[in-house]
Amino acid sequence: MTFALSLVLICVIVTVVGQLLMKYGMQQVGEITSMQQLFNLNTILSMFTNFYILGGILCFVAMLVMWLGAMSTLEISFMYPLASLVYVLTAVAALIFLHESVSLIRWVGILLVVGGCFLVSNS
Repeated sequence: MTFALSLVLICVIVTVVGQLLMKYGMQQVGEITSMQQLFNLNTILSMFTNFYILGGILCFVAMLVMWLGAMSTLEISFMYPLASLVYVLTAVAALIFLHESVSLIRWVGILLVVGGCFLVSNS
């Protein structure tokens, strides 16, 4: 159980890192404002040749392998509420590393989601 729980917590951290890498990469690719622009071959090539985006995708693949390993031992109804830590850590990391502003109402929303997940995991 300790190993599987460690995997879940590592998954949370790796997911946050992956999100930050992909966001940083997309800042380099540029703003996408339409479906036409999103599915433009040049845009897709820019996304999938960006080092940071590829790093983020690699993080997600690693997370998937660890998540599946944890699933072999833990109940999903226990694991998934723990994954809500991603919301909190991503907001904190975006604040620190990407210099995003996180409003009070956004913090309240994040806490409500995490609190709801905590209630679900204890029911």
